Amino acid sequence: MAPLMTYIFSQEQHGHLTPYFAALHASCITQDRMIGPFLPPLTNEKLLPWWKERIAEANHATRVIVLLLPEMAPGAKPMGTDLRGLAMLKLSEAETGSFRGQIDSVLVNQKFRRQGGAKLLVDALEYEAAKRGRTLLLADTETGSVAEAAFEKFGYTEVGKIPQFSRVLPNGTRGETFFYKNLLPKVA
Repeated sequence: MAPLMTYIFSQEQHGHLTPYFAALHASCITQDRMIGPFLPPLTNEKLLPWWKERIAEANHATRVIVLLLPEMAPGAKPMGTDLRGLAMLKLSEAETGSFRGQIDSVLVNQKFRRQGGAKLLVDALEYEAAKRGRTLLLADTETGSVAEAAFEKFGYTEVGKIPQFSRVLPNGTRGETFFYKNLLPKVA
């Protein structure tokens, strides 16, 4: 099996994967009960336009999308079944926040979890953020989730928790935990 690598989304190389982004997102919401922007039932009519907006943001350099794929030859186009995961970083467009970024999503295919993929994705986002002058990253996760534990492990500092932050089906709510990480080296 080829080692996993991270790749920055490019319309030319990866645009054809959009339906697979939506399918991965849907599986994380329905199978993992991840809180996302949508409640089930999920349809392509809901997900595909949302992903096209995220891709437009990436094409306008206000978002970075990192893909987790098997190592590929330069210029090779991956197949949809190659998608192992993805993560997104929203870059603040405010003049007063030009040093900030928000980790929007870290999604890993269930078949490829516990192989370091989430860490690879977050490391790639941190690298890309620093390259773009972003020194403060923000993230939020469901309280009590695997993602919450992962961000703690990845060196993010918890800011706090908000109970009953998001609606879930059938008629409940879940809390959200907020984090930050300063990418600047610590000064002694």
